[in-house]
Amino acid sequence: MSSRIKFKTDFSFVCDHVDEFFSRRTVGKALSLIEEAGISGWEKWWQVEFAAWLSDHDGISEWTMEEVFLTDLRKNIAKNQIALDLGFRMKGYSTKEMLFLELKQNNDFAKCVANMLSDTEKVFSAQKYSSTGLMIRSFFVVGVYPSGALTKKTIHDYILDRADARDIEIERDVIWTKFIPGSPYNVTVF
Repeated sequence: MSSRIKFKTDFSFVCDHVDEFFSRRTVGKALSLIEEAGISGWEKWWQVEFAAWLSDHDGISEWTMEEVFLTDLRKNIAKNQIALDLGFRMKGYSTKEMLFLELKQNNDFAKCVANMLSDTEKVFSAQKYSSTGLMIRSFFVVGVYPSGALTKKTIHDYILDRADARDIEIERDVIWTKFIPGSPYNVTVF
């Protein structure tokens, strides 16, 4: 299987699972309560909820949180290591390869995208294997932000424009956005 086909397969798998997670009525209700109460900084709650949900999912054999990767100091002199929020392995795949996600949440769409792109740059500077020997099979960022009046086209155009300004290569067909039912939020994956 070519690396492009593998990446697209992984992207579809991640989007399907993010979609399924955020389509749950309990998640929409929780996000509405978070918004109504003005709660910010709920990324860790989301990370734990998503990991717990993955642990009960038939297609997932194992998961990890905060997996540490050393960085290539020629590419990233700010930190010598990064910890990726969430990693999981699909059943039937190599025990040493995982899909890794960085999760972002912000009440400002532009800041959320900027943070997602910053995390993308950090991961691109990471070594391929973690300190425990796990390999990044594919990496994606998942961001949640208020829906507002944004259309999917506007969101995707903005992401592509901001990525291009930072010399990050993202293709339109690997950006996915969904309105989260029962909440005032969107979720985007790239």
